[in-house]
Amino acid sequence: MKKLILNIAILTSILLQAQKIELIESFIGYTQKSEIISFTPNPQLIMSGNYNGGVNIWDLEQQKLIKTIQAHNKPINNITFHNKKNQFLTCSKDSTIKKWSFYSNQMIDSIKIDDIPALALFKSAGNDYFICTESGLILKKTKKNTKPIELVNIQTPIHDAIFSSDEQSIITCDKESIKRISLDSGSIINEIKNPYSSHFLQIDIYSGDTLISWSENGIISYWDLNTNIAITEIRAKNAYNKLLMNKYSEIILSGYYNDRPLVINLKEIKLEKKYSENMIVVNTFLSSLDQEFLVSADMNQKHRLMAIKEVGFTPLVIQERKLQDERIFEVTSRYVLINIWDDEKIDGDTLSINFNGKWVLKNYHLTKQPKTILLPLKKEEANEIIFHAENLGEIPPNTAAVKLEYDNGIKKEFNMRSDFDSNGIIRLIQKKK
Repeated sequence: MKKLILNIAILTSILLQAQKIELIESFIGYTQKSEIISFTPNPQLIMSGNYNGGVNIWDLEQQKLIKTIQAHNKPINNITFHNKKNQFLTCSKDSTIKKWSFYSNQMIDSIKIDDIPALALFKSAGNDYFICTESGLILKKTKKNTKPIELVNIQTPIHDAIFSSDEQSIITCDKESIKRISLDSGSIINEIKNPYSSHFLQIDIYSGDTLISWSENGIISYWDLNTNIAITEIRAKNAYNKLLMNKYSEIILSGYYNDRPLVINLKEIKLEKKYSENMIVVNTFLSSLDQEFLVSADMNQKHRLMAIKEVGFTPLVIQERKLQDERIFEVTSRYVLINIWDDEKIDGDTLSINFNGKWVLKNYHLTKQPKTILLPLKKEEANEIIFHAENLGEIPPNTAAVKLEYDNGIKKEFNMRSDFDSNGIIRLIQKKK
């Protein structure tokens, strides 16, 4: 396939420099416009909604359209999946909300309201769901009632909503604030006023009672829902373009940390002051759970799916530091043995080793006795072994003696050094015999 030429040049720069990821021409949203793209309970299938109200179902492996359901008469605003049942909801600007069977694609139910639904949310148990509208209504649809019942009218367009962890309340964001609303009474339990000049556009749970919000100008904020106080925030260079986040996807951020490009999983960020002071977000994306596809959106809500040629996002703690003390070897074997130990004074050196984006050793205390690890190499590609200092011992820097064994008897022995500013790296280029 042809390489995808992105409209935002900085995205390509960041992805290629920080992760050596190559994006491939997309098969959704490139030749055919799509207003929304959603990952689904089946990792091989993806859904998109087009501007004519159709729901397209795609095979990710074969990268082709399987089926189109003519679900609505106008553009689709939202697609939501049931956490336990094979069902999904679609909301459209034609003022209808429809419930579907995921695998048969048959419509189960359809209702029309006197408003435009922004999104709908299933309760975890049962068939009840809640509808949030563009005028500020929250409606409850139960199996017993043919028409939805009004829970509350907050009188301002609702941009996003999620359930609290106990599902006793619904958390919404709108132009004015983030609101927690009781599902029993419809009363506002608490409210976080918007401190920015732009609107809140999307919210997600970070963990426990910590909420993440995106404002229209791209700023990501972390809120303590018990105190309504902002814990920290990350600055942004570009506006945020709303995506269909769900548990079948991961949130990926591109940007800079200490002026170095990075691409990371949002859940990796710890709520530490250094990140809010030194990190700038450029764009927010969704990735499939296997990290083979990225979804982006532009200012006009036109979503695009991009295949990733090389997968795996290096942990943030690796990207925070420079790479130096580099060693490069060409090998023909499919595996290498790496032995590490301390050949000097045992001074408490502790390190972690990352291999091709995954930790293969964590918080290991170096001793005189070698530690041996067998590593499978990617064929005909560069493989990276990164030495990450967890401390510097009594005598900085963190120093490890290393012996590589490969190609039926070749052995290379040397020292690798790392500290709190830089990681050591071994690059192994797997060649054909």
